[in-house]
Amino acid sequence: DIAAGRCPDLLAAHRRPRPTYALGPVAASAGATAMLDISDGLLRDAGRLCAASGVGIDLDETALGRFVERLRPAAEALGIDPWAWVLGGGEDHGLLAVFATGQVPAGFVVIGCTSAQGPAVTVGGRERLPGSGWDHFTPHLPH
Repeated sequence: DIAAGRCPDLLAAHRRPRPTYALGPVAASAGATAMLDISDGLLRDAGRLCAASGVGIDLDETALGRFVERLRPAAEALGIDPWAWVLGGGEDHGLLAVFATGQVPAGFVVIGCTSAQGPAVTVGGRERLPGSGWDHFTPHLPH
């Protein structure tokens, strides 16, 4: 309730998400070489993309910072690290795609770059601990 009072737009987005799945064909037409939804968490799904493609991804802290700052008031009200939320939260209903430099279509935000040093995901050049996000094949116990 505290977070909802401070950030009603975030609560509304969670209750009635507006998936960007229509951007999938746009990305394909723009030459995306890999793409998946990040509904299980950015780090987990970026790791899946890396494993399937044999590349590494370095996520840009500055680019992700705009999302962190948007979530900060709600995260603080809930006692949650906003970085953990951005990197490991799920149900984001967004797409992660890989494009050639300069080929990013409207509707996408550059949040990192790929490298041949994979498959691994780093944030600002540093590895993050695995395990964040949702794994459908791991038993989850009720809280």
